[in-house]
Amino acid sequence: MSNARRSRADLDLLMRRLGRDLALDFRGPAGWWEEGDLATGSRAGRQDLAVVQDLDAADQMLITRLKTRKGELAALGHPEYGSRHHELLGEPNTERTRNLIKLHVLECYSHEPRVAKVLDCRVTSDERHRDTVRIVMSIRLIDKDEPRNLVLPFALDVGAAP
Repeated sequence: MSNARRSRADLDLLMRRLGRDLALDFRGPAGWWEEGDLATGSRAGRQDLAVVQDLDAADQMLITRLKTRKGELAALGHPEYGSRHHELLGEPNTERTRNLIKLHVLECYSHEPRVAKVLDCRVTSDERHRDTVRIVMSIRLIDKDEPRNLVLPFALDVGAAP
């Protein structure tokens, strides 16, 4: 859609496409999106499960799709959901490994119907942690003009600490 003023129906359709989901609380180190668990919130004075929607739901979708190992949800009918970059755990932080991570990231998002286009994907070394890379992405969602920009760290060494 263009930057022209959108009708209420257009906005409703966009929000339905971006979705609504149970909110995840990532308790791992800040910015690593690890150890996700269902978030809770207070509603009408009672504790309840929290919900994300619109762009927050889209960001959560992009993160969880990449953080999920491909095939992990096959038994639930989603064999293409997730990424294969986890298969590179233990590999050295070389240009070849970073290129393979990028390939797996692009393949992962090619199966997501809410992603219109991956505008940019770079996998760079983390100067502070030699066994960690940063996946830097700019992704255009369907019906959105502004891209979502995300940076996700990925530790090649299982014991690597952020």
